[in-house]
Amino acid sequence: MRSIRIMAAAAVLVGMTTATFAQEDEIGINVGLTSLHNNDSINPKNISGGVTYQFNEINDFGLKPRVDVDYVRTTDYKTVNALVKGSINAVYEFGRDNVVSPHILAGVGYEHVDGALDHEFEDHMFIQTGAGVTYHQEDGYNFKLEGRLVDIRSSNENEDNEVVLTAGVSTPLSKFRKTEKKDENTCPKKIDAPDEDRDGVADVIDQCPGTPCYFTVDQYGCPIKATLRIHFDVDKATIRPYSLPKVERFATFLMGNRGTMVKIIGHTDSDASDAYNMILSEKRAKAVLNKLVELGVSPNRLSAEGKGERMPIASNATKSGKSLNRRIEVELTYPANVIQAREHATK
Repeated sequence: MRSIRIMAAAAVLVGMTTATFAQEDEIGINVGLTSLHNNDSINPKNISGGVTYQFNEINDFGLKPRVDVDYVRTTDYKTVNALVKGSINAVYEFGRDNVVSPHILAGVGYEHVDGALDHEFEDHMFIQTGAGVTYHQEDGYNFKLEGRLVDIRSSNENEDNEVVLTAGVSTPLSKFRKTEKKDENTCPKKIDAPDEDRDGVADVIDQCPGTPCYFTVDQYGCPIKATLRIHFDVDKATIRPYSLPKVERFATFLMGNRGTMVKIIGHTDSDASDAYNMILSEKRAKAVLNKLVELGVSPNRLSAEGKGERMPIASNATKSGKSLNRRIEVELTYPANVIQAREHATK
C-alpha cells in the first residue's frame, strides 16, 4: 500500500507541475477486458474499468502525460478478487488534427492485488506499452480504442504479463465548466431601435428581415459577407462530415435568396509555402462551390478563388490564431436593378 501512495503522490505532482501550461486537458473513462494468462493464447475475460487524465499541449516533443487508474475484477483465481492499478504514461498522437488519429504510449505503474497469493500473484511495479486509435468529434468528445501490454516486473516465473483491451470516451475539462447557454440562432443586440433579426439595421428600413446571425449586412439590412467555419481534412480539400450541415444551411439560405451572386474565398494559415497554400485554398473554395451545386444552388451564381495565407485575421504564431485563419469567406453581390430598387424604397 505504501507503493500505491507513492504512485498517487507522483501523479499529483505531475498534475501540479504541468497543469499550469496545459490547454484543454481532458478526462476520460473506459471499460475493457484483461487477459492474465498469455503464455499460450490471449484470454481477455476479466472485466475492467478505468479513468484517465491527460495533459495536452505542454511541450515541443508532442508527448502528453496521462495518468491512469484502473480496476480489474478477476475470475482466474479463487482468492484473488481484484486488481487496482495506477500508472503514469507518455502518449504520442499522430495527426491530432485528423478526424481519426492513431496513438502510441509507454509508461510505468504499480499493481495492487486484492487477495494476493504469495510467490504466485503479488503486488508489483510494471512497465506498459500500447497503441490505439481516437475518433475526434467536433463537439470535443473523443472515442478511443486501445490495447496495452503490461510487463510485470517480478522475478517470479509464475506471473504472466497482462494484455488489456479498452474502449472509452474522453472530453476536455471545459465541458464541465458552467457556461451560460446561448441560442446559436440568436444574435446579440446591436442597436436600441426595434431590430428583430439583430443585424444592426432597424426594422423600419430593413429590406432583408430574418438575415442569419453570421452575416455582415449593408445599410439596407441585406447580407453581403460571412465567414463559414468549415473544417477540411489536413492538407486536403475534403470537407469533414461534421461540417457538412454548415454547407447545407448556407445552401438553404441561398435557395431562398436567388437574386444574389456568391463569391467563395478560401484562406489558410502560414504553414507550408505561399504557393502551396494558394493552391490549397482555391481547392477548398471549389470544394464548397461543388457541394453547393450538388445541393441545388445554380453554378451560374457561384465563383471560387483562393487567397492562401495572404489575408490573416489573427496571428499565425499561435495554434488558435492559425485555426481562425483557416476559413471560408463568402461575399454576396446583387444585380444593379435590385440595388436601385432598395435605394428607391428608402427615399
